[in-house]
Amino acid sequence: MPEDSEAPKLDWVTDLPGGSSDKDSLRRVLDADGWQDSAEISYYEAFADPDYVSLETARRRFRGQYLRRLRRRAQRPKQAG
Repeated sequence: MPEDSEAPKLDWVTDLPGGSSDKDSLRRVLDADGWQDSAEISYYEAFADPDYVSLETARRRFRGQYLRRLRRRAQRPKQAG
């Protein structure tokens, strides 16, 4: 991985969500429980909110793009100069 001076946002970006969404995980839990727990249902409703979903998607997308960019930069040969 690059040094901090080369990737100042790295710590911040790695704290962003990665992997599957929280909404999908909660949906699987609720399906297994038969949608009986009102607390779990309220959590799911919060995570299924369209504003939250679009924000989480944007964060996930930015994280992936940033990390891919760092990997490509690390693979490039150093310019002689």
